[in-house]
Amino acid sequence: MNINYRKLDDATRPEGYSLYPLLQVFIRHGVDMRPVLALVDSGASDCIFSASLGEVVGIDVPTGRPFEFHAFDLKDVRGFIHTVQLQVSGFPHWIDIEAVFIESEVLPLLGQRGFFENYQIVFERYRHQFDVNTKTDAIIRNRRGHGRGR
Repeated sequence: MNINYRKLDDATRPEGYSLYPLLQVFIRHGVDMRPVLALVDSGASDCIFSASLGEVVGIDVPTGRPFEFHAFDLKDVRGFIHTVQLQVSGFPHWIDIEAVFIESEVLPLLGQRGFFENYQIVFERYRHQFDVNTKTDAIIRNRRGHGRGR
């Protein structure tokens, strides 16, 4: 699936915006589900969401497995790990991932563990777009000699 980068206002840029690889996904815990616009971030180790989103989908966030990491500014950030289901908009299947829920209101991140383990992402920044493929589809295409990894 080919997706265009999205423009977000950015007063620090002369053009007034920045482009980001944002992806519409659904997060589900039990019967509660919410759409989320998340940043596809190959530099993030984990999938990270705000605790408020966790609460909206019925998670008692502080009961999760404690998790500490350093944010980009090297400050300690504490969160709680919970298993949730994630669906990429446009794909029929759900995957189980362990996600970190933190107290800060953050742009949701789709990182290496959970997301990149299950999907092939091909960034084409020069074209302002990126591709998302299921791992299975990527393996089948590569076996047939199409795409990267031939």
